[in-house]
Amino acid sequence: MDTASLTTFLSVAEQSSFTKAAIDLSVAQPTVTARIKKLERDLACDLFNRTGALIRLTTAGQRFRRYAHKIVKLSRLAEETVLAATTPADALTVGADSGLTSYRLVPIVEYLYRRHPELALEIRPLEEDPWSRIGDSDVDCAFFIDVCESSPKADSTLLCPEPLVVVTGQDGPLGPEPVPTQRLARQPLLCAHRGSGYQRLFEQTLGGAGETAVRALSFGSIDAVKRALTAGLGISLLPRLSVATELAEGRLVEVPWTAPFQVFTQVAWHREIRTDPRFAVLLDAAARATAEQVADAGMRQGRRPAL
Repeated sequence: MDTASLTTFLSVAEQSSFTKAAIDLSVAQPTVTARIKKLERDLACDLFNRTGALIRLTTAGQRFRRYAHKIVKLSRLAEETVLAATTPADALTVGADSGLTSYRLVPIVEYLYRRHPELALEIRPLEEDPWSRIGDSDVDCAFFIDVCESSPKADSTLLCPEPLVVVTGQDGPLGPEPVPTQRLARQPLLCAHRGSGYQRLFEQTLGGAGETAVRALSFGSIDAVKRALTAGLGISLLPRLSVATELAEGRLVEVPWTAPFQVFTQVAWHREIRTDPRFAVLLDAAARATAEQVADAGMRQGRRPAL
């Protein structure tokens, strides 16, 4: 079992195609096929279900994938350690919830790069459970919004409470009066990704109060959700920071509803990088930049004229 075969396995798993994996790795397709067959012989099990052109991981393949990630990453880390004197280190891979990328993470990156321009980061979208992405070594650390909880898979810290708000378009179906959860549950629900922590909690809350299943439509980004809201397609629960401008300009309207849960912007990281000086710099920048952002928001709130 060698790292070339493991890298090939991970590429096929990601691309769901032997042909695309061959292109990705710049090798011939028969080479990809041979490497996968050798892995399957070594492990005495099938790693992929092959149904025509459709390639999917088997249960054994899914279990093997997390270990393959770790082995490849450790192999690269060993090479970097040996060649540290002549080879620059890889970038830190950072997963980010779509609700944070533009509104919290960009200020953190700006703060970081003004002070440490030599630090390389690779930002990846976070559309599923961050703990699993870290546990599978897919990312070094992850910024996300969720309730305060811990996991045996990673360490974490809270950066700030993240206020949420239910919003709709100017001509939305809900008026200015407080809205009961049961009525809210009857509205079409728009979101960026259904896998985000606060979205999952919102759907659970609505599902428990509604008489029918929650109707949710995922758009892939908060900007797309906001455009759908202005078109009058439904309601959405979003970080207040992400819709502050639209609310101030009257393009979106706040629906009076208080969530029965509190969420926080937080960062979690793989325990293997806790002593990495690059990550220490990133974590310090995240704490400082977020604190500045929260303080600025508080000052703007304090200057807002009374109605």
